[in-house]
Parts: sequence; structure tokens; C-alpha cells
Amino acid sequence: MVVSTHRQPRRRLAQCALLAGGLMIACGGSQRTSPPNQAASEPKTARAAGPSASDDRNPSPELASKGEVPLTPGVESDDTHFPTATSRATVSPAAASPSPEFAHPVVEAHRTRAVVLLYHGFDRGSDPLSVSSIAFKQQMEWLKENRVEVVHLSQLVLFLRGKLLLPERVAVISMDDGMSSVYHRAWPILKRLKLPFSLGITTGLVEDKKRFTMSWEEVREMHDSGLVEVASHGHRHRGLKNLPRKLVDEELTRSRELLEQRLGVSPSVYFYPLGSMDRRARDLVTEAGYDAAFTATGAPIALGTSHLAEVPRTSVFYSDSMGRFSYFFRGFLKTIPHHLLPKPEPLP
Repeated sequence: MVVSTHRQPRRRLAQCALLAGGLMIACGGSQRTSPPNQAASEPKTARAAGPSASDDRNPSPELASKGEVPLTPGVESDDTHFPTATSRATVSPAAASPSPEFAHPVVEAHRTRAVVLLYHGFDRGSDPLSVSSIAFKQQMEWLKENRVEVVHLSQLVLFLRGKLLLPERVAVISMDDGMSSVYHRAWPILKRLKLPFSLGITTGLVEDKKRFTMSWEEVREMHDSGLVEVASHGHRHRGLKNLPRKLVDEELTRSRELLEQRLGVSPSVYFYPLGSMDRRARDLVTEAGYDAAFTATGAPIALGTSHLAEVPRTSVFYSDSMGRFSYFFRGFLKTIPHHLLPKPEPLP
């Protein structure tokens, strides 16, 4: 019997499409209905070589931290440093910086697959956005035991800009809002396992000393450890989609100002509150000077598949068992051909 060979890519494409919806869909659940990651309707064509000699942009201090050497220019598009879904960019040894010491060997850029995990709180009963500290500990240990390299958020951004090579299977841990349970429940686990992670701080909540948020002293302690990078998660946790321009500016600039005042940190990454954004919001985030911005739309990440102001993250929920978590990762981090990865669609 002759088997048609053109059906296999279609089957693999269908599998990838299911994976793009986030952890619950990947695990057979029905709670997640988010569409695949979206990006600009006018994609740019990226060059395999670096920018011209006249381009003297330097990485922000946050991106150049964690022991990375001064960066050489990497892959950038013709008129913006945000690669798009159709960039098809690659990283040559001459373009990428020497990689920091990872537990696993780096690979050619097109072979790297990454997932950004999104957590909110811990041990808050049946709150769907909360995860038990026991489950979280098991998840983090699973990453270490299954050869998943947990990297800093800034390292992933450098990779997406074509300036750093990473191992084949990569995860980034992110936590939104600045909940006190992150400090009391998750931080001891991550510190013991020596796993880096990023905090998306909603500055107005911390500044107002809400009882469910961390204090600035606790945030500073974690940041000063060297394991934690701080991102802006807005000032009042407003979704940016359809938000009046004045309030958008407050979310983007006031949060940065407070992080600079309280921590001495100027964040280079923005986490969209509520995952709410559109093309206008993405453009305003870029205009405000952020190097990257992250949504809450679950999808695997590879070089050239995401606009850097619209990089997907995947939420982990209360109902996600260890079996679902491991199943999810095996699906997301398997070697998916680049052309079969979910492609962003034009924003409305």
C-alpha cells in the first residue's frame, strides 16, 4: 500500500495548532480558547546580517545583565529591531554573542524552542489563577530533571533579537502582579533550585501596600539575589486595549518611574495586564522604549515567530496536574519544524 506523504505535515500542523491555545488545550481541557499569537499585518523581511555600522544602539542594562559580554549586532529587520513571523531569521556565529554557561549545550538558533510560563499566586485555595506550592515544586523539579533550560527573560529577548544562542529546550518563568504568595511560597523553592524568574510588578498595588501584594523590601531582596529580573506590569493593572492615551501613558511610564525610584531598575520588558492589547497598544509600548512585551496567549516560541512587542506566554492554572504539565511540555518543546509553528495573524 502506498502512503501519501503530503498528509504528515498537515497532521503535524494540526497538532501545533492545538498546542498554540495554551496549557489546557494542549492537555485536552476546554478552559482555554485563546487564538494563536498575533502580530503585525505588515511583516518586515529580516536580514541574516547585522544592522549597518551607523546603528549604535546598545542593549539596556537589564538585557546586558547576568554575565553576558557586550553584544555584537545580531539579526534585525530593515527598519525595526522587532523580528516578525515571516522574518525567517537565523543567527550566524559571527552575529551572536558568546553564550553564558548553561547546563545544556547551545544549538543553532532555528532548533531552539521556548515556552514562557505565566504564574500569578500560590496556595490560594481553588482560585483558578493560583497553583499549590506542592504542585509548583514538582513542576520546577520536572523542568530540571527533563533537560529544560530555565533562562532569564532578558536572555530570551536577546535570543529573539538574534543576539544570543540558547539550548534546544528552554523555559522562562514569569509571575504577574507582585502577589505576596510569590515571596512566601514560590521564592524559597526557586532559590533552592537556583532557577531564574521574572516578576511583573504592578507598581500601584505595591505602592498602596495592598495586603495581598509584596512589599518593596521583599521585591528588592529577590531582585538583589541575581535570580530575579523585574518587568513592568503596569501601574493600575489596566488592560491597554481601547484604553485612553493618557491612561496608557500612565501604565507605561508611571510604572517604570516607580521601579526606578524604589529599586534602581529601569525595566526593559512590559507584561500586558490581563493580556489585553491590540496593534495600537503594541505600538505605544514600543514607542515608550520597551525592548519587548509579553501577552498571555499560549504558544511555543521560536526565532522569527513572534513580534517582540507581542511574545506569547502560557498560563499555568490551579487545575493543571503534574501529568498535564509534563504532557504540555513534551508537546511544546518537541522539535517542531519552523514552518509548522503557529504564525501570527493580522490584528483587527
